[in-house]
This record gives sequence, C-alpha cells and structure tokens, in this order.
Amino acid sequence: MIDVKLDIKAIPVPLIYQPIYKIIMLLAILKFGTARPYNSTFLKLHLYMWALRSEDNYQILLAIKNKKRDSIVPWIFEPSLERIVTLAVMNGFCKRSILSGELQIQILDSGITLLNKIEEMELFTEDILKIKTIGIIPQTTIARANNKWEIL
Repeated sequence: MIDVKLDIKAIPVPLIYQPIYKIIMLLAILKFGTARPYNSTFLKLHLYMWALRSEDNYQILLAIKNKKRDSIVPWIFEPSLERIVTLAVMNGFCKRSILSGELQIQILDSGITLLNKIEEMELFTEDILKIKTIGIIPQTTIARANNKWEIL
C-alpha cells in the first residue's frame, strides 16, 4: 500500500481576490457610481468591476463616460458578484430590491459608514479613486455602449 502524506501549507490569496476587497469595491461603486439613493442594476455593477480588472478596461469605461467612445469591447461578468452581494446583504451593508421592474442593489447607511472608515484609513485609495473618477454613468449610456460591441 502506498503511504501518502500531505503537507498543508498556507497559500496567500492576492488582495483583489479576497471577499473584503470586493465588498469595499461594491460599496464604492454604489456610492460613487450611482445617484441617490445609491442603487444599481447588476449589469452596471458587473461593468464597473470589469473596469477595475485592468488599466485598459478602466480606460475604455472612462472613455465611454467622457463620450470619447460609444462602444465597448467584449467584456466579462464578475463571476463572484452574486456571492459578494450576498455577503454584503448578510452583513447589513446593502439590500436587494425591485426598482423599475429590475433587481437592484442599494447601499445602506452601515455600508456608507464602513466605506467612510475605509477612506479615513486610506485603504484601497487607488481603486476607490478610479471609481470616483469614472463617477456616474447613466444606464442609457451603458446600454447604448453595450449594444455596440467592437473587437478592437
């Protein structure tokens, strides 16, 4: 018989893949990427999360925001977004609701408080600044750009 021994060692997970990072980015998108009452559709959340994946993606979304571009390259959804939203809802930072016939996520006061504390501690400043720079993109602009796909 073969004797198998496993030596379990901790494997560090990069910060951008950890749930707390993604929850903070979700809260930042809801606060700085949407108008009051700080709610968003899943499509918009996916698009902002996609923009945070790379500098190229960020520049594309920024160009759409600044009306220098009216189309988008093929982009992918954030695979963990549903889990992130569920964690944020379970911890009382967000809530799900049906608004205008669509499922939307809305930040709650406790989520705003947490985000303010994160900003005071100057954590995640680069990514939060990117979200602030993009700011609010109207849903109609996102839909129009999403209907015009470009490979290059």
